[in-house]
Amino acid sequence: MTLLKYLTACFSIPNKLPGFSFLDIRRRLLLAYLLVMSTVLGISGTALYIFFAQSLNHQVNNRLQTLVGAATPSLNTIKFKGRPSLDRDLSWRDLFSHRQQSLEWFDANGQLIAREGSNFPQMPLSAKAFSTLQNGESIFQQERQIRSVIIAVYTTQNQKNTIQLKGYIRASESTQEIETTLQQLQLGLWLGGATAIFLIGISSVYLTRQALKPTLKSFQHLKQFAADASHELGGPLTKISFASEILLSNPEQLSKPSAQKKVEIIKSGAEQMKYLLEDLLFLSRTDAVSPLIKPEKAIVFVDELLQQLAEHFREVARNQDIDFETNIQPDLVVKGDISQLNRLFSNILTNAFKYTHAGGRVILSLSLSQKDVVVSVEDTGIGIDSQYLPYIFQRFWRAKQVRKQKGLGLGLAISQTIVQQHQGKITVSSTVNVGTCFKIFLPSYRLQSK
Repeated sequence: MTLLKYLTACFSIPNKLPGFSFLDIRRRLLLAYLLVMSTVLGISGTALYIFFAQSLNHQVNNRLQTLVGAATPSLNTIKFKGRPSLDRDLSWRDLFSHRQQSLEWFDANGQLIAREGSNFPQMPLSAKAFSTLQNGESIFQQERQIRSVIIAVYTTQNQKNTIQLKGYIRASESTQEIETTLQQLQLGLWLGGATAIFLIGISSVYLTRQALKPTLKSFQHLKQFAADASHELGGPLTKISFASEILLSNPEQLSKPSAQKKVEIIKSGAEQMKYLLEDLLFLSRTDAVSPLIKPEKAIVFVDELLQQLAEHFREVARNQDIDFETNIQPDLVVKGDISQLNRLFSNILTNAFKYTHAGGRVILSLSLSQKDVVVSVEDTGIGIDSQYLPYIFQRFWRAKQVRKQKGLGLGLAISQTIVQQHQGKITVSSTVNVGTCFKIFLPSYRLQSK
């Protein structure tokens, strides 16, 4: 029994592998997706906030530059005519009348001469700190919610051809409105981001579930395939093991006629395993081939191939007392693998004769339908219940009423695989106790006339 236990263990797959769970995989995918999307949204939101904040600050700086530039000529007016002259000479006062802006004029020592507007900064102007300013240069400062720009004003002395510092002008504007706007933007980005993450989380649950469906389905198929293969191998292995143990435990019986039966049992079990492993090997090879890789195909005369098969099955029909009719249209050609097509048609015909009782009828037909070559195998056998039709092409699947019949349940699965490899299709219609009809559609090939 050691061989049986070994092979059964090789084909068995535990229901739950150590450290492996599709629920864990789905959870990890969900968390990874949320993390990536959160990072993307966070970076996008931060970039948007920085861009918007810089844009607003740039607008404030431009307004202050315009204001302080327009006020530059007024320094001499204020120094010589005094503060009252502002109301008469400053026609540009409307530049900052509707904003929370202010202007301050300082002499060369940094002493305040006059001011106009509102929202003045509290920090004093240090003449020493700004003495290095060149004519037209400016320095920006931020004090709480007030942004300021300071420029130095120079005049040219014609006699000495030198420039002389006349004083400083400081223009200021409240940034409270900008900060309020940025706070609202930040709140909107947080709320929008949280809503987006929530919606992404909901959609991620669905998407990860859909993404894992093919993998889960493949895993379930693998489990079922392993279980079925283990079950199918168990039968012949049990026969071999049982017969071998009897012979080994009673070596004196090797010379007796009864030993012949034990050897036949071993041979039968070995042949059954051979056919099973050949079928499994064929299916595993076809599963491993990429659908983009198309095997080389040759010209196959389907009528000739079916005539050869018909000769063989006529003998089967006579032995089973079954009426076998053929209706084969000549000169129909396809491109494909002749050995695989032979196996395909042989599988369908074998099933037809296997499940048709004595006195019944099997009809093999070949015809051309539009661009397809159609091979039809119709019998008057036991039929298949309509509820089982969706499952008949599954590997190892067999209906309850036919499980006593010899077979592995791989013939139709192999047939469907061969049809698909030849870009065709296979259909089945059946009625219980009336019969079954399989139709195989293969793309026809037109021979080029010389």
